Formats: sequence, C-alpha cells, structure tokens
Amino acid sequence: MAYKTVLTNLQNVAPGNTATLKVPVGNGAPTYDQITLELSGGLTPAHILSVRGKINGRIFLDEGSGVMINDRDDYRGIYNDATAVVLDFTNPLARNGAAEQLVSSLPGSLMQDLSFEIKLDSTAPAGGRITAVANYRPPTANPYIRKMLQTTEAFPSAGTEGAPNIFYIPTGNAGGKIQRIWIHESTPGSVTGAQIRIANNIVHEVTRARIERDQKRNELVPQAGVVVLDFMEDGNLAGMLDTEKAPSVELRLIGAQGNNVVFYEFLDPIARL
Repeated sequence: MAYKTVLTNLQNVAPGNTATLKVPVGNGAPTYDQITLELSGGLTPAHILSVRGKINGRIFLDEGSGVMINDRDDYRGIYNDATAVVLDFTNPLARNGAAEQLVSSLPGSLMQDLSFEIKLDSTAPAGGRITAVANYRPPTANPYIRKMLQTTEAFPSAGTEGAPNIFYIPTGNAGGKIQRIWIHESTPGSVTGAQIRIANNIVHEVTRARIERDQKRNELVPQAGVVVLDFMEDGNLAGMLDTEKAPSVELRLIGAQGNNVVFYEFLDPIARL
C-alpha cells in the first residue's frame, strides 16, 4: 500500500440513497489494496446499510452493513473506529509475506469497470459526507481477487445433531477457495456448533467453544453475534476450503434459530465473476 489518493467520482450521497463510487480502471490503472470510506458530518458506520462492489457490471463483493464490516476487522484484530469503513482486499495477517498478503488485491488494469454501491439509511444525517480514499500500488496482472457473497436463511427452531439447520455452500463454478464463512446471528449465541460435509462425509466439526478457543490462540478476537469458520485462522492460505470440484457441500448448524446471514469469503480468479 505504497500510495494513497482520493477517489472523486462518488455520487448521490444523501439519506435513503444508494451512493455510487466509480474507481479508475483500464490500461495503466493501479492495483487497489484498500478503499476507505471516511465518514463525517454525523455519518457513522451504522448509517451504511450495505456495500456492494461490481466488476464489469457483475457483483463480486456483497459486504453487508458498515457495522458488519467493522466487526470483521475487530475479529481480525485490525484497528477501526466510527469515522470510517474500510473495504480491505488484502490478507494483512497472512504469514508468508507480500505474496499471500496482497494476493487478492484488485488489479484495476484488468478491468473495464469497477464500482461500489453504498446504501445509506434514511435516518442518516442530511449533512453526512463520505470521502473515498484508495490505498494502491502500481499496475499488476494479479489473477485473483477477494470475493464476498451472502445468503440469508430463517430457521423457525433450533437445529440439533440429528436434525441440524442446513446451508448449502456454493459448488462448481459458483464455488471456489473459501477463506472464511461468516455467520451473523439474529440472536447472539444461538449457534452452538457447526459441521461441514462434502458428499455426506464430515470434513469439519466444531463446537462454538472450540472455534473461539483456537481463534484466540491465533490472536483473533471472536465477536458477539458472529460465528467465523476460519480456514486460515493461523494465517496460512493453504487451509482454504475448496468447493469448486465438490459434488455437494453442506454447512450444518446446531442451534441457529432465527434469521442468519451467511457470508462466503472467497479467493477467486478475477475471470470468474
């Protein structure tokens, strides 16, 4: 992240609107490591309902709210505060140096269009302002990007070992190398255990206590209302869950009654949008 610049093509910032940020791309465009949304005029992360990124018109990033984004930074032990929301395309705590830390940055030179849609709450202050600042490097031909996709499911009752609540994880061209699965609960603490099955074979089985103990041992910070199945909790990308060639992948949850929003965080080829 050698250089910083203000991105000036940010339009429609007003209460209840969806603001649009257009980022320079094309031949000679830089590689983007982070885009920081600096908030002022009374605007806070809680006023940002969702952030959605598009490459060449296709969604690659569906981050959820500003509070959710900051919760993810808190989990990773990365500083944030109420004055900004940071869209971070890097793996800042990956252990093997620059290659792993920067492998998922956005190569603007390989794109025809890069834009972000920022939905603002109708209760946002009329004088609220957003300044978008990019941390960037010279052009690269990096073939991978960080993708974040989400799904929501409402379970009327708690799942059990014999009758769990199930999410079906994307496979084939919709799948890929998953770094983390983020489960945002409507009732904090409702998820007490999780299991992942590939073709009905158990490959990952944890209790919430086991998840959080191992994360703390790796200097991560579990957050209330968020369960993270982190396949690179030790900073090593080699642990990612690859679902591309799997026939079926199930995420089975114990507990999890109510509404749950699940985010799949991928390291994926930029060509597969």
